[in-house]
Amino acid sequence: MVKEDILKQHKEILMTAGLELATNNTNSLIEDDIINGVIEVPLEAMDTLKQRVLNIAKYNNLILNSDKFSEVLTNYKNDLKKELRNIFKRRIDIIKENYSKMDDDKPLELVKNLKKDLVKFNKDAKKEEKQVLTVLVKENLVSNLDLIVKDSNSTFKKDATKFLQTIYVKQILETIDMKILVKDTILLNSLKEQIERFVFTKENSHLFD
Repeated sequence: MVKEDILKQHKEILMTAGLELATNNTNSLIEDDIINGVIEVPLEAMDTLKQRVLNIAKYNNLILNSDKFSEVLTNYKNDLKKELRNIFKRRIDIIKENYSKMDDDKPLELVKNLKKDLVKFNKDAKKEEKQVLTVLVKENLVSNLDLIVKDSNSTFKKDATKFLQTIYVKQILETIDMKILVKDTILLNSLKEQIERFVFTKENSHLFD
């Protein structure tokens, strides 16, 4: 096997490992951090959305229709999870594209370029997240507030609407931002380590002499 073939094979191994790492990192970001960590919180008592609406109802001396409330929340969260998965799956494509353009002579440039692309992606994704949240909160939650209480109450609807459309949306976006920052840092550091090992092997292995 000639030197060029060995180098090509070595690079393909790097790309395969890198894309596997990126895919696992992205899937973990979506399913573990965002879906199960933010949308479906581990403990019901930590579900800010549910607890805050319950508190607003209690403050207005209202009894919630628990079955209807659960149905409304389930539909909302299912729609939100679907939209967020669609947004963040594109993160893998960005990483694939960077690998396809990797410079053999400057492989570590991949990490620098990827960091720039992820910053841009995160900025655009946040706009999409806000748009999705705004629409779903209005259509799935606010429009059903009258259905989840047993007695009509304009103050409850006003207070709940204000919380859902301002505080709740802001909290969700800020929490997702933090999850992304952590996962991006882990991903970039891990890819950097892989590429450094690739460079070390390339420079020190007798196979490439």
